[in-house]
Amino acid sequence: MLQFLHEKTIRFNGSILGFEQLDGFSVSVVEENSPYAYLQSLEEENIGFLVVTPFVFYPDYEFELEEKDKSLLELKSQEEGAVLAIVTMSEDFIQSTVNLLAPLMINITNGLARQVVLPPKFNYGTKELLFKQAMAEKGE
Repeated sequence: MLQFLHEKTIRFNGSILGFEQLDGFSVSVVEENSPYAYLQSLEEENIGFLVVTPFVFYPDYEFELEEKDKSLLELKSQEEGAVLAIVTMSEDFIQSTVNLLAPLMINITNGLARQVVLPPKFNYGTKELLFKQAMAEKGE
């Protein structure tokens, strides 16, 4: 899915929490078939995020998008949507976390995007271990 977004401009309309002043971003896939991409602000060159396709790390991850968000994104089908999650890198990369409570929803057809905050009853948080399985195998 990330390949569809590579080098595209997407518009968040100020919906990234803490960065409401920013609208346009570009996506650069780290490498082909990688779950990692870099989301770079087009307005502030020092602002960028490492993002991932969350389903690679959490295969059971799912949520239902509210109608108002579908409308704002102008999503006509599920196939038009892409989901990314922002990574917070740790000095020890294996302890990096991913924000699954507020995923980034992107309409790959028109480039409209928004960060969606899921309801509190959701089973994931803002600091889920990116490599949960690897950490469990290490006994941490």
